[in-house]
Amino acid sequence: MHFDGIPMPGATPVSPLEELQKARAQIDAGNPADAASILLSLVDTVQDTNVTPQALMLYANLMRAQNNTQEQLALLKRAVEEYPTSPHHPQAAIAYAEALELAGQPEEAKKYFERITESAPPALRAAALFGLGKQEEKKGASIAARDFYRKALEDAKWDSEVWNRALDAFGELNVALLFSPGETPESKHYAIESGDTLTKIGIKLNTTQGLLVRANQIDDPSRLHLGQRLKYTPKDFRILIERSTCRLFLLDNNGLFKRYYTGLGMPGHETTLGSYTIGNKQKDPVWWKPGGEAVPPGDPNNELGTRWMPLVPTEEGLPTDLGIHGTIAPETIGQYKSHGCPRMRKKDVEELYDLVVRSTPVEIVEKFTWEPENEAL
Repeated sequence: MHFDGIPMPGATPVSPLEELQKARAQIDAGNPADAASILLSLVDTVQDTNVTPQALMLYANLMRAQNNTQEQLALLKRAVEEYPTSPHHPQAAIAYAEALELAGQPEEAKKYFERITESAPPALRAAALFGLGKQEEKKGASIAARDFYRKALEDAKWDSEVWNRALDAFGELNVALLFSPGETPESKHYAIESGDTLTKIGIKLNTTQGLLVRANQIDDPSRLHLGQRLKYTPKDFRILIERSTCRLFLLDNNGLFKRYYTGLGMPGHETTLGSYTIGNKQKDPVWWKPGGEAVPPGDPNNELGTRWMPLVPTEEGLPTDLGIHGTIAPETIGQYKSHGCPRMRKKDVEELYDLVVRSTPVEIVEKFTWEPENEAL
């Protein structure tokens, strides 16, 4: 037994590491006040390069939860400056930089992010690269931000917290750049010729009408004029659906482009693994209920939502009635509630529809195994 960190007579002394573990247990149990009492004793009385920086970071997290920004910054600054040789120094520096960023001190945060990228191992460097990417994005430097996010993905451990944060930011920025009228290093221009329509141009350029409309802010596709310059970005997309996680990965020639979430087949109607291609896509499709009844577009009972992208098998024995579509039950995304088809939220399915062309390859696998040595990210 002990009182206020002082062992009672005859009691076995409790090590600082054991005290730290007790504080973690109190946090996990939902007792932040008890955890704070233990951590306060540690940070005030113990000087250990392993334990004390961890205690300072945990205590800083508690202060952040109380919106006590100044105390949070002070604790993290101590962890960074007083324990430079600690094995936890990179994590403390990242936490301090992120806190500085949130506190409105971006230039000071940038100094720490840059130091971390120069010295930390890849898994920790990824968090700093992500932080630098967010800074560039806030400044409107989208290309620089995208490059930082890509580097963060390359360094981060697959499916780690920072990997997921970087992938979400990377994907959103990729799509924004593709759909915006602004120039990018990959974008090109096409000058409209006599007899052109958006359909013909899309086929010629192997891109979608939706992408051309969005990237060129076209209000009326029927009113094109000779010589008009259209921005487009050549892409050879492919889709990989990971059944075990209900995730849909959109990939281009450089690797990961964006990640979406889907709903997949329920037990007894499992989404069938295998290779497919996108067939003839449909906006606002009619849904034919089992038994033959037609449910028109816009009907609240139309389970296809606003988009339908049929999956055409490229292997024998695969079902011919699957397709990627929207849903009238967005709460089922990420769950196994469909009759086999991958379903997506309205915004996501409409975005994907405008990104991928007919004949885009689709692979449905149980587990996505990434092999970066064989493919660039």
